[in-house]
This record gives sequence, structure tokens and C-alpha cells, in this order.
Amino acid sequence: MTPALPAARPAAVVPSVSLADVEDISDAVLLEAQWSGAMPHHRAAEVPGSLEDLTILLPAGARVRLDQRAEKWRAVLADVGSGLVHLSVRWGITTLTVVGPDADDAEATLARLVQAARQAVAVPAGSVRMRFWSGGGDHPAESSRTVAAPDWATVAANYPGGTAAALDQLMRLDDLGSRSGRLVLWHGAPGTGKTTAVRALSRQWSDWCETHYVTDPEQLFVNPQYLLEVAGGDEDETPRGGRPWRLVVAEDCDEYLRTDARARAGASLGRLLNLCDGILGHGLQVLVLLTTNEDAGSLHPAITRPGRCLSAVEFAPLSQAEAQAWLGPDSPAPAGQSTLAELYALREERALPGGRSVHEVGGYL
Repeated sequence: MTPALPAARPAAVVPSVSLADVEDISDAVLLEAQWSGAMPHHRAAEVPGSLEDLTILLPAGARVRLDQRAEKWRAVLADVGSGLVHLSVRWGITTLTVVGPDADDAEATLARLVQAARQAVAVPAGSVRMRFWSGGGDHPAESSRTVAAPDWATVAANYPGGTAAALDQLMRLDDLGSRSGRLVLWHGAPGTGKTTAVRALSRQWSDWCETHYVTDPEQLFVNPQYLLEVAGGDEDETPRGGRPWRLVVAEDCDEYLRTDARARAGASLGRLLNLCDGILGHGLQVLVLLTTNEDAGSLHPAITRPGRCLSAVEFAPLSQAEAQAWLGPDSPAPAGQSTLAELYALREERALPGGRSVHEVGGYL
């Protein structure tokens, strides 16, 4: 039989719990259990993705105390063994919390819940789950959603030989523990396929690395606390089995990468470099992927120095021969070089013989 929650201590010893100070009623119950001293051990984790019915994560024999739902939020509080479990969903992220009298039991219960949640929120084929960050307000906001992501083998033909070879080497990595460099730099003209490659890389690495997409890189490198939260540097405890790697993606970062970046962006460049191979990033399993429309000659030498970049890839236009192979025999390729965006524009404006339709794969962003 699950023991009843111990009575609270006198008000002089235990702070009063006001529902105005907590997110929901179940938070108040968890706090009361910890303040009483009966369940001092707290463990928590997050899993990207959301579930309509959180009770499917609970083990057999669990007793639901509260089942709360609102328009953009839901939560379940349940007795599990000798402890309490709180499951909640907000902004596409499932938060799992366990409190109990024994630390090992709490960690084991959390591990089972995390495994069940990851299986339940598995993404559909042809997509990947990303976390999105923005630095507005007092604290960075985080959300999660599923993004269409092409298979690398399907879109590799969208890139010229040198670019495709460099990307293929990166796509094949399955661990970064023994590799030097924590910066991936992709540079090239607009329309050469950098965003599509980001989505393909996220899918290729999804088994061991989470993608964290930053919507406002101009805030990320200015605000040290924001940078640490995105990089995972604010997490004091490491769950059993370790944390997955983080791929922090910031697109169109021209301001921080040009040769005059230190003069214009102040300390931002220094923080970026410190995260990649300095004290700020020491001990963190984080990799930073930056994209820019600048060419290699205009990039700051501190960014491109040997040993700093795990990978630096130039997204070049396709030659006339490569463009012709991409277009096929039904349309002549333009003279000279062409970006992928230009080829898609050509394809969309022509009709194929015999009424055949064009199957478009991957996009060109």
C-alpha cells in the first residue's frame, strides 16, 4: 500500500505554499512532500515532444492523484511505489519529475519514465525533432517541434562534388568524444543548400545528438547566461548513461564571423570561441554549427585557424555539367555556375514532355 503523504510541519517550520507561486496544484504537492522531509530526493528530466495522454507512461500499479489539462498545458501527478511522479507537457516538451525517500529508487524510476517517453514521442519517418530557443524576456524560452528532414543519401546530389564529399564525411560521424574542434562552419552564397544540409545532418545524428536551433543568434552571443543554457551548461546533474550531445545551430551569423567581428561585435566573438574550445565549453558535450553567406576570404582568422573547426565546408554553386546532370536531359543548363535555388526556379517554370511531373526532394534553402 502506498503510504499517505505525511502531514505538513507547523507553519513556522514549513513555508506556506501559495498556488499563486507555483505553476499548478501538483507542483504544490511535490513541494510539500519535500519540505516535510518524507521525500527529500528530487530527480527530473526533459524529453522533446508531447503526448496527449501522459498516463501511458506510468507503470502498472501507479495511482493517479491529479490529471490536469489546459489549452496549451497538461500534467499528471501519481503515486509510484513509495514516491511521487509528476509528468507535464508545455511548448512541445515533456518534463518528468520524481520525488521519493530513496535516491537510487528515484533515479531508477526516472530512467524508466524517460525510456517510455522517448518511445512514445518517436518522430515519424522523414522528420526529426528539434528544440528552438529565443532569448526574449527574463529567461530564454524553449520549445520543441517536429521538422521535416531529408535523408542525406537523397539530397547529396544537390551539392557539387567537393561540397558533397565534405558533408558526407561529417554525416558519417557517430561520436565526437575523440575528435578535436567543436565548431562546424558552413559558408557560401544564398541558395546553395545550407539549411537543407542542417536538416539532413540533424536527422543523420539524431540517435546520439539533439539539435538546438537558435532563432536569435544576435542575443545568444551577447548574453552569457543565454549561451550557457542553450549549451547545457546550467545542468548540475548528469543522469545515468550521460547526456546526448547538443548541436547548437545558428544561421546567418555574418556579423560574428567577418574579419572585423571583434571591432563590431565586441565580446560576442570571444564567447563563441570560448564555448567551442575554451573554459566555457569545457566538459560540455556541445557542438556549434554556424552558417554564413560570406566567402572564406572575409572570415575572421580566429574562426578558421587549424584545430578550431571540426568541419569547414564551402557551399559552392554547381558547375554547368553538374547542373545539367541535376536537371536531366529535358532542360539545358545555364552557362557557367548555378546555385541550387536557381536550378529549382528553372525546374518549376518548365513543363516536362509527356505531362510528367517533377518529384522534388530536399529543397534548396
